Parts: sequence; structure tokens; C-alpha cells
Amino acid sequence: MNNLSTAPSRERVKSDPQSVAAYRRRKPAKHRAEMALVARTMPVLPAGERVLDAPCGAGRLSLWMGRQGWRVSATDLGAAAVEHTRALMAEKGFDAEVVEGDIFHMPWADRHFRAVVCFRLLHHFADADTRRALVTELARVSSEHVLISYLTPWSLTGVRRWLRWRLGGRRHRQNHTRQAELVADMATQGFTLVRDASQGGCFHALRLAHFARTPRK
Repeated sequence: MNNLSTAPSRERVKSDPQSVAAYRRRKPAKHRAEMALVARTMPVLPAGERVLDAPCGAGRLSLWMGRQGWRVSATDLGAAAVEHTRALMAEKGFDAEVVEGDIFHMPWADRHFRAVVCFRLLHHFADADTRRALVTELARVSSEHVLISYLTPWSLTGVRRWLRWRLGGRRHRQNHTRQAELVADMATQGFTLVRDASQGGCFHALRLAHFARTPRK
């Protein structure tokens, strides 16, 4: 699932037809594991609630959301991803809103969605300020829930990558984020951590954090 900001200081992430095709060919077992992670972490929402898949990539998560009975919106910077997701949702009978755009500057009003999910994007950004800007925009358009996937450094995979970097001098292209960073950034937006789930225990780096907007006193 790929997206990027138009700002020149932010890292470029591929979002072309080849990348979309690669996500479409994702191994079935890996796809099932990732959707199971979302299912375990996603809050229970009534049918018809507005939800956002940002970025949508090849539409895997958008399709899962549609099957839960929710009103799905999706966005991606890449025209190929948008076209594919739009066609996929229509083919499966879902009337989804799929728009091309910058995830750092989304077109929806504040608190437009009941829940926003950002899956497999944060690890593309090495700069903490860029990650903070992403989190801020995701929180802006959500009225209640934000789910963000990240790669934890405190996993077997994360430790191995860190050792390779320290010993070999070559940093892995996927960036790891501490949970504490996400919790602090979301707190500034009025959200608190509800649940943090792992795809594969301490061995797998991929985690999905569910944040809920803190009720006003």
C-alpha cells in the first residue's frame, strides 16, 4: 500500500502500476495474516459507518472493510492504485469513494470518519517529523478511531536489522518506530492507545495500534 507527500522533504514511495501489481500478487498466507491482524484490532462498528483506508494501495483492506458492511472511502497518491481499487470495489458490488490525493493533505472535513486505518505506510518514512505529520492528518479526519500499523524495533526482525546496520553500515529500507513515539504523537491529537497487536508475537516486526479519541470532560 503506497502513498507519499508532495512535499520535497518527504521520502518518495512508489505508487505505480508495477507496485500495485506486486501487492495484488501478495502471498495468500501473508494476506490472510494481515487481514486477521486488522480483524483482531478493529473496533466493532455498526453497518453503514464511514471508514477510511489510507492509503489503499491494491484495495485489499478496502475490500475487507466493504465486506463488514461499512461505507468505505479510500485514497492513494498513485493513479494506478486508485483506478485498481475503484474497479475492484465496483466489481465486488461496493459503492466506495476512491480518490487520488496526498495523504498528508486529505480532502475530507475534520472528524468525517468513524474510523481511519493506515496500513503498511508509516515504515516508509525515516523522519520523525514526517511520521508526526502523517499521524496528525489521520487524527484530523477521524471522529473516534485511528489504526496505524508500524514496524517495532523490539522484535527479532527489528533486532536483526539493527545489528546488520551497526555491523555492516547499511540501513534497511523499512524504518522502525517505537510505540512510545506513536503514543506521544497521538496524545497531542487527543487520542489514547486502546490496543496494540502483533502479527506474529516477538518474532514479527509488524504491529497494528488502535487509538481512540479521548472523551472531553
